[in-house]
Order: sequence, then C-alpha cells, then structure tokens
Amino acid sequence: MARYESLDDRERNWISSTEDLASRVSEMLSSAYEMARRYGKVVGRISRFGEVKVEEGAKVEFEIDPQVYYSEKDAPFHKVGDYLAVIDPKNLKVVLVRVSAIVRRDELAQLGLEPPLSSFVNTPDPRGLLTRTVVYGEVVVEMDPESGEVRPATTSLEPQSPVVDPKPEVLERLLDLPKEGVPLGALATAGSLVKNGSVVVRLPLKAFYQHILIIGTTGSGKTTAIKNLVASLYSLLPRAKRPVAVIVDMNQDFVQLPLPPQPQPPIEPEQTIKEKVFRGVRPPKGIIAVVPITLYEISEALKALIEERGIATYLGIMEKIAEWYYLESISPLTGGGPPAKVLARKSLNEIIVEIEGPNLKVIFVPYVVNTVCTESDSLSGLMPGLTQLARDLMRRLRERVRRRGPVKGCAGPLQVLYGSLHAYHESMLRKGGLDRPEEIEIAKEAIESWVVLKEPLESSERTADLIINNERTSFEELSDFYLDALYEIKPHKGTLEALMRRIGSLLDSGIIDVIMSTDDDKMEVLPEPSWERVIDEAYNNDMPIVLDLKWSSERSLSSIEGPRLAAYRMLERLITWKQRAWAMRRRTPNVLVIIDEAHQFFPQEKGAQEEKEASRQVAGMIAKVARLGRARGIGILFSTHSPSDLHDIILQLTNTKILLRTDKVQAEHMEIPSEVKPYLPRLPDRHMLIMSHVFKEGYVFVRTTTPLTMHYDISAGGFDFT
Repeated sequence: MARYESLDDRERNWISSTEDLASRVSEMLSSAYEMARRYGKVVGRISRFGEVKVEEGAKVEFEIDPQVYYSEKDAPFHKVGDYLAVIDPKNLKVVLVRVSAIVRRDELAQLGLEPPLSSFVNTPDPRGLLTRTVVYGEVVVEMDPESGEVRPATTSLEPQSPVVDPKPEVLERLLDLPKEGVPLGALATAGSLVKNGSVVVRLPLKAFYQHILIIGTTGSGKTTAIKNLVASLYSLLPRAKRPVAVIVDMNQDFVQLPLPPQPQPPIEPEQTIKEKVFRGVRPPKGIIAVVPITLYEISEALKALIEERGIATYLGIMEKIAEWYYLESISPLTGGGPPAKVLARKSLNEIIVEIEGPNLKVIFVPYVVNTVCTESDSLSGLMPGLTQLARDLMRRLRERVRRRGPVKGCAGPLQVLYGSLHAYHESMLRKGGLDRPEEIEIAKEAIESWVVLKEPLESSERTADLIINNERTSFEELSDFYLDALYEIKPHKGTLEALMRRIGSLLDSGIIDVIMSTDDDKMEVLPEPSWERVIDEAYNNDMPIVLDLKWSSERSLSSIEGPRLAAYRMLERLITWKQRAWAMRRRTPNVLVIIDEAHQFFPQEKGAQEEKEASRQVAGMIAKVARLGRARGIGILFSTHSPSDLHDIILQLTNTKILLRTDKVQAEHMEIPSEVKPYLPRLPDRHMLIMSHVFKEGYVFVRTTTPLTMHYDISAGGFDFT
C-alpha cells in the first residue's frame, strides 16, 4: 500500500474496488473458459479490438490463433454458414453464432516489413500467413445453462469471451432441433456438412399435416429426398403414429420403393449420413399399386383372354392386366421374368390382385371412376373449367333423373348424359326436329364408342339391360328421361355445347364410367374401388400406396386429362371419407398424400379464360382439402421443379418448404431469407434449404444421402445414384 500513501481515501477506495472488480471479472472469464471446455473445443475468443454490438443483424468478430486455424481441417471457422458458440462470462449463457465471413491477411506484407516485389520475383512466404484469422458471425440464439431454455439472443457479449466449436449434442440443443419425427438428413451449410453429418435434422409429424412443398431442378435430388423420407417413415416411426403414404406418381419413380438400392462402394460422406441419420432404414416390403385402367387395356385384355381361353370374365380381365403391369413395370427392375404367384380376389365388388415377386409384394388395384350414383356437386369437381351455367345444367339434369329415373338415387353413366345432349343438340339443328326414336338412336350411337364390347353390337342387342345397383334399366330408358328433362329446361345452345365438350373430354380419358358387356348380354358399369378400403389394405399390410399415372396413359396414349382426373378424384374421395369418419367419431389411419409434378395438377392461372377458370376451381378444391385435411389427419406434400407454373395457393397452404438447387427465376416466387437466396442456384446435389416454423432460426440447411431404395432414372435409361 506504500504506493497509495500519497492518495486520499476516495482515490484509494476507487483503486481497491477496481482491483476487486478485475479479480471478479478474471474469475468470470476463468469460469467461462472452464464451461467452454465442457461444451466443446475452445478455438478462439471474441476480438479485443473491435466493438461488440448485440442488435438486429449485428456481427460479432472472433480471433482464431494460427496454430488452431491450421490444425483443424474441417472446423466451423473454415466454412461460412457453420456454427460456433460463445460463452458469456457474466452469466455463462451459451450464445450460438453462425459464421458469416472469414478474413485472412498477410500482415507482414501489410506492415511493409518486406520490400514490394514484382509478380515476376514474388514467391510464397509462410511467415506472412502465421497470423490471426478474423471470423465474423451472426448471433442466432442463446441458451440458459441451468434451465436449458433456448430463446432469441438478446444478451450483451464481452470481448475476450471464449469461442467454442460445440459438440454435436450441444449444437442440437442450441438449434433446438426436433427430437422426434421423420429424419430428413444431416445438418449442413450451403455447401458442406456440419459435424461430419452426425447432427440429425427431423421434421415432426405435425408439420406433415400442415403441408409441405418441395422444389428442386431436375437432377438436384428431389425424388431421392422424397424416397428417403418415405423409407424413413415406414422404417423408423411407430406403427400407431405412422400415416399411410399415398404417392401420386407421374413417372413411375415410386413403384421402385420396395426394391433395395443398387450396390455401390462406400463413399464419404454418404456412408456417415446413412449410419448416423438413416440407421435402420429399409425399403418398404411392398406397394399397393393403384393403376387407372382405360377402355384400351380392358379391350386388349378381353381379346387376349378370348384367344387364350375362349372366355373372358371380369376377374380374369383384371388379373391379365395385373400380369401385364408387373411384367412391364416391376419385372425389369427385379431382373426379369414373370411373377412368382398371382392371387386375384374379389370383395365388395372390387378387384385386388396380389402379386408375389422376388422378395416383394405388389397389390394391384385396377382403378376406374364410377359416377353413376355420384352427387352432382361432387362430380363437378372432376370438370374444372366448366362454366357456372353448364354446371347448373348438369346438376339439374342429373338431379331430375336421380329423383324420377328408373334407378332412384342414380343418374346413370355419363355416356348416357352425353348421348342425350348430343341427340337433343342434333334435334335442335334439324328443321322440325327429330322424333323420340330417332333421338334415342342417335344417343345410343354416341354411347357405343365408350363401351367395351366382346363383339360389335347388333341392332337387336342394343336393348341389352344396363345393371345399376342390381337394378335393371337400359340406355333407352335413361336417355328418354334425360331428353324429357332437356325439353323441360330448354338450355341455351352455348351452355349445351360447353357441357357436351367437357363431358366428352372427360369420357375420352377412358377411365370414367367404363361400361362392359357381360356373358348374359347385359351391360355393367365397372365398380370404382373404395379409397377407404385401399387405405385399410395399405395400413394392414404396412405398405405405401402408389397411384401410378404413367403406365396406362403411355399404353393408351391419353392426355393429361386422365391422370388429373384420377388425382382429383382420389383427393375428393379421401376428404369425403375422413369427414364421414370424423362425423361418426370413428378412428381412421392418418394419410400423407405426396403429389409429384404438382404443377401438372394445380397450374398457375394463365392462358385462355376457360383455363383460368379451371385453375381457380382446382385452387378452391385443393384449399378445401388442405384446410379440412389439417384437422382430419391428411397431410399433403407437393413436389415440383417449376414453382412459377404452380398455383399460388400451394405456396400459401404449405407451412414447410424444402428447396433443393433452384434457379434464380424460380426462387423469385418464394419468400426466401436474403442471406441464403444467392446459394440456391449453386447448392450441391441432395442439399436442401428447409424453411419451417418448427426450427428456431426459421430455416436450416440439410443434406440427405444417396437413395435408400432403388432409383432407376427412366429418362436416362439407367440407374441414377444421385
């Protein structure tokens, strides 16, 4: 104290308190460094030379010693977007920081300690690189060490605070990543893995029922990500929590789901991701293939059976089509050859064909749409673009036949409505009109082009009975009721023609009200499989459902009309079933609908007025399905490479968005954080930006692995390991 003798008491007290404070701060720093070593490896400290601001968007400056910098080859301070942690000495809170910039300088050169050299004699000098690395990072969140609570970072930070490369489990806690759910992949930056792929990023089940949108250009890994997600869902989730996956497949990418991936040598980091993230994930043991079949397939199968056996039954026709499907779609993937066993069964007027192949099971459900007894409001959903006047005309006509017709509650097949409209239109064009027998004849001729016949109908056979709900009627009888209704309503010519065009287009798909002649000279409309029973079949067999829209459309060379129709019908049937079950307080399996090439089904509003109207009507339908599905246990995952062609309603309805490599033009349609938008066009294969409210930051980067099931790229003509 001798050196303080010349000071007064006030000055001595100030010096003493300052020394006490310095001692306390020293103890705080020691405690912070001690805690830092428990949370990970101390790699640096907050710089003493720059100011430390904690505000919105503020940057924190770190210093990394050259010894540490050069000894760590894959440390976070080498990668923009990776994570470091800071321990605040005041309260020992752990603050997560995302690396935003890395600055290196040759300080010897900057200080002028070497003479300036021309580029001709300039040579590397390692002494100039033995300098501090300056790292800038954005403050993300902070964690209370006692409670473990993670919240937005608001605490001030101190210069000299220790900077830590956090352990994987500490990083998981700081990011507050979901502990349960379906694994999507390993935590990553925009260009590389974090912690060598050992941090698992999961999506909780609740997020699936709040709907998901996946976007990625061709070859970015979009289909692989979906396949890995489905395989994980069926392998890792408890049976009681697992939704039944219903996949709308435009390219036969997902019929490959039950087959194992092609053997390939172990490569990093794929092997690490498989072991750390997807351990225990296997392909599903089979699929339920719901395949729309058209008049073309049925007619061809009928001819083949008559040639082979001299007889063709409904069950036999469907079994034959199932064999064709297996040979053309499954057999090439399993090494060729026919199925080991085919078991056809019929229950509740529905056909299911079980096919046993090598180590897999395919349950084939031939799908047609039966509108005979469908309510008109539900039926209009199959015809987007139909004007309101034409909708009203269809509703009035069908309701009159439902109430007054020969089969109560049923309006008959759409072919009869079309034939009657055609006959009425012809009569209106003729001077003096046509008498009723002539009108009936015109109607029947129009109907015949959409009927599967064992042989051409003779005129005497055109009176064959039509069986509806086990009741007998005929084309003539139904046409007579429709013509009476038309003469009562007297529709405008433009409305009549609009309805004719739309119904004709619908029937041309070949899957609507498929009428088939039977052995006893009767006509039957093929039954539509119940989606409720298909879901139960999938749940009981623990297999996903694939709505294969490619096979039949390629064979019959049909347009997009048929696939769209099948997808719309499926969505409408699922939500109707769920609504009915909810009203009865009956528990049913939850469903995850995956719609690949979603822009094909829910296009942007553009083109002619009719196309815009169709787009608006489809948007209304999907909005209803999404809204009710959220409450009733139906989640929808939309996938597209072209968000600019996708209706805006999808962007609004999906709470989680997964973006793989996407060009700038497509990305403009999305609300993407400005700091990550530049990376999207340059993302490596299978890298994803996931934006969701389930993550504290609002987004994370994730990398999935190579396919966990078979992935045969048909367009490339070979297996795709990307």
